[in-house]
Amino acid sequence: MGIKGSYKMYLPALAVLLLLSGICAASAASAAPAAGTGSGPEYEWIEYISTYCDDNSTVSNVTISSIVQMPDGTYIAGGKDDSGRAVFGLDKSGNIVWVKKISGGDAEGSVRFVEKSPDGSVYLFTDGENLIKLENASADAREVWTYHVPLGAISSIEVLDDGNVLMGGDFLQSFLTMVGTDGQEVWNRSLGNPAGGGQFRLRSVQTGNDGKYVVTGYVDPIYYENAYRAFAMEINATGGDVWNQQYQTENVSIFFTSVAAMGDGGYAVGALESPMGEVAEGSEGEADAVYQPYLVILDKDGRAISKKAMNEVDFIYNIQKAADGGLFLLCGKTKGPEEVEHVVVKTDSAGNVDWLKSFDTMRVRSIQPLSDNSLLTLLYDEDTGNSVIIKTEPSKPVKPAQSGAKQSPGFAVTSVFAALAGACGVLALVGRKNE
Repeated sequence: MGIKGSYKMYLPALAVLLLLSGICAASAASAAPAAGTGSGPEYEWIEYISTYCDDNSTVSNVTISSIVQMPDGTYIAGGKDDSGRAVFGLDKSGNIVWVKKISGGDAEGSVRFVEKSPDGSVYLFTDGENLIKLENASADAREVWTYHVPLGAISSIEVLDDGNVLMGGDFLQSFLTMVGTDGQEVWNRSLGNPAGGGQFRLRSVQTGNDGKYVVTGYVDPIYYENAYRAFAMEINATGGDVWNQQYQTENVSIFFTSVAAMGDGGYAVGALESPMGEVAEGSEGEADAVYQPYLVILDKDGRAISKKAMNEVDFIYNIQKAADGGLFLLCGKTKGPEEVEHVVVKTDSAGNVDWLKSFDTMRVRSIQPLSDNSLLTLLYDEDTGNSVIIKTEPSKPVKPAQSGAKQSPGFAVTSVFAALAGACGVLALVGRKNE
């Protein structure tokens, strides 16, 4: 299925002011409407959250922007409440059990990203482009340090196995920054000028295979008569290129939106293609570009070895590796002018659909596969103003020998528009490999 839209990409604001709720604590699943339609596993639990109360205080206007499971099966979430930035501790069933205020910002401030570190500390990324380290996941945890990104906007963050943090973003050029466990910058690099001209635009950075990292995005040709090109690069621990590839098809614009390591040395990539000159009539009679989403498989050297049209959806926002060797895809499907419904799709490793579930007016902020092959989904309910957290039952038995490459849960959905190729066959590839 194709989709029309704009080439413009942006990271939407993640802090949303909610209406005050008259209830105390998280609403029970039985008191809220059902979430999601379609196939897939049953829900183990679902929590609708707007207000938290304990014996000493009431916290209103709770909005959750990111959530991660801790090693003991509990959860820590980042977001905001009625006074600004906050972190929330949740029990194994998604109930809030503590709240911690985070310094800086104002009543509009929010914690946009949260992830655990191997040493038991917790990383937060907030409005104002600040990375904060908490000493642990508790209500009285100390803020150990803050690293401020001086220029540009961060679009992707990955917490690494050694506790360092790799961030990717854009300013005049796309850049990567590695921050150490002590809050000091280890290295930074610009992606430079791509072969063939234009500017790199980074969309995703993730832990790769064999101690390396993978970066994907697209090349803006600057001149609109030229096609956009997708790119992927694998880098080593010091930021140097292992390989750096571009992907192009004549007269077709190609974008890579997200990437996941597959464990066999290769990568699964969400992509969008837009044939140049092919347009559809927009809602106001204007000509809009047409897009088609694909799942692309790259080998260990970045060569595109297969691509599969994802006709069930119109966008692929994010890809996560499932514990059974398959994939979870966070996707979008157009319902009308300016209206996109979020859809979670489970596939096997080749992209064949196992199940899919759509969420009507709920906006999916993130998906996180868990070790038992269940899925944790964070949503925002536009009708009620609640944050919604869903944990599914495991969807299949876990295959024990799958890759250990992990992914951070990431920011909320980046409104990335459209994806990979309209032409048939495997993508043409240009680039270089460093031996």
